[in-house]
Amino acid sequence: MSDKGQIDDSGAGAAAAPKRATSVRPSFAEQDEAFSLLYETSRELTSILNRDDLLTRIADRVRKLVNYHLFGVMLWNERTEQLQGVFAKHYEESIPARFNVSLHQGITGHAAANRKSVRVDDVRLDPRYLEFPHSENVRSELVIPLLREDRLVGVLDLESTNIGAFTAENERMLEILGSYIAIALENSRLYEESREKEHRLQRDLDMARVIQRQLLPQGTKKVRGIDLASAYAPARQLAGDFYDFFSYGSSRMALTLGDVSGKGTAAALYGSLAIGILREYTRDHRCWPEEMLGVLNGRLNAANMMPSYLALLYAVYDADLRQLILANAGLPRPILVRGTDVSELKIEGTPLGMFPEVNYSSLTLPLEPEDIVVIASDGIMESMNAEDEQFGLDRLFDTLKNLKANSSCDEISAAIIRATNEFSGCPEEAHDDRTLIVLRVTEKKTPRQA
Repeated sequence: MSDKGQIDDSGAGAAAAPKRATSVRPSFAEQDEAFSLLYETSRELTSILNRDDLLTRIADRVRKLVNYHLFGVMLWNERTEQLQGVFAKHYEESIPARFNVSLHQGITGHAAANRKSVRVDDVRLDPRYLEFPHSENVRSELVIPLLREDRLVGVLDLESTNIGAFTAENERMLEILGSYIAIALENSRLYEESREKEHRLQRDLDMARVIQRQLLPQGTKKVRGIDLASAYAPARQLAGDFYDFFSYGSSRMALTLGDVSGKGTAAALYGSLAIGILREYTRDHRCWPEEMLGVLNGRLNAANMMPSYLALLYAVYDADLRQLILANAGLPRPILVRGTDVSELKIEGTPLGMFPEVNYSSLTLPLEPEDIVVIASDGIMESMNAEDEQFGLDRLFDTLKNLKANSSCDEISAAIIRATNEFSGCPEEAHDDRTLIVLRVTEKKTPRQA
């Protein structure tokens, strides 16, 4: 240890000999005041969750109980099995605390290893003492282990330029406070871990949402004679609803809308599996809707995955014949708007993935100019308001009846989503995903091309 000039109690440099603190037994009034301060401090510290704020407050509150020149907090790192300096204060200024100490190394290491406070009147006479930056003038030291049910959390390290600066009463008070500080630091650690996990999960969900959006068709397929639009309003970041369009040659196209049972990540993955199967199969096959439902049902049953089922409608539009062929596996019935009449198309069936052997049927719907077909997931009609009422089929019919003449499909889908938003009053807390496909006939039938 080098013999350097000492500094006085205020921190200004001086060459005077180090002072010895006098030990005076506190009066009853002083003890009551100290315990009152101790109680208030313990309550305050255990309510702070941000670690940086907590460490700064610990240093300030300990100073009110015990005078020190240097103050540090070291936390036990179970992975490295070392005490890691996380906070240090030199007089009134915070200083870097980038140092580690092993058990039994230095006075702090011995206090931590033995789970027992160590008070040294003159560190220059103690062979355990290790000198760190900013501690060259230190003469006395008090180390308090921070324990939580005998598990080491860390240590408080108080140092002074005076010999014998810390008393047995200081040690006793800080041992009492130390148990509360240990709780506060553990709460802070758990809070930080929870927040980091939440942030990591949020980043993963954000990325999954982007990927899921990219799996949906970018725009709509162009087929002569029809206007086509879609709307997609997931209830959560990851949705169980999806839709897609498939080319069936120059004059035909297929369209599908699916709704996976359940919500969240599992439903989104199941929906992605269904999209993948449909795209892979339609690349080489041009199945009619009932055949496609049978194929998809077989594939999903073979996968044996949870959630257990998928409601899906599959349709093929033939521009030459101006007709729509539909097969349904549990989705709400499609709606036909023809002039002033609005009606359901009576086509339904068993959801996919529930039973391995299901026969599906199809409905062939001849269309007329300006006919509108709306295919919607159940989240549209099951939108809830504050009184737990559902939007329902009648309100959807009214929305369609009140459309402006010659409304585009984009305008129609927007009107339906807007109506459910206004009905629920809180679209950001929607009960379920809301997904739509809207088709409108724009020209008369032409002869089938060869």
